[in-house]
Amino acid sequence: MSQIQKRLVIVIIVVLLAVLSIAIFLNLDRSENVVKQEKKPPPSLKLALLNGCGIDGVATEVKEYFINKTSGNVDIVSWRNVDRNLFIYNKSIIVIKKDDDEKLKYLMDFTGIDRKIYAIDDNAIEDLQIILGNDYREFFK
Repeated sequence: MSQIQKRLVIVIIVVLLAVLSIAIFLNLDRSENVVKQEKKPPPSLKLALLNGCGIDGVATEVKEYFINKTSGNVDIVSWRNVDRNLFIYNKSIIVIKKDDDEKLKYLMDFTGIDRKIYAIDDNAIEDLQIILGNDYREFFK
């Protein structure tokens, strides 16, 4: 292989790497924009917030967070302490009261809380509950 051919091969490789790098950069930029877009909650998402950690004002603080971050599109139907003030929750959890996968997925995506339990109750006012554990600041900053 001649010196000119070697240089030509090197130039072609450099150009291909540059084109590939630009393509990857543009694709990453688009995916970041998709993540940054706020997703609207499903219609009529009713949510109850329960203080399960015992820190004063947690449910009210998170209620305000939802109002500010969702422009009031999530209906917070109650915010209170857990029953009998059993402040035993180290980890926050979503309680499913009405089986609606779209609402559950939205809330999990919005908050980052992936722990969930089913406690289906046809008489419940709310679709979902969040029991706020000691880790609530990880999800509501």
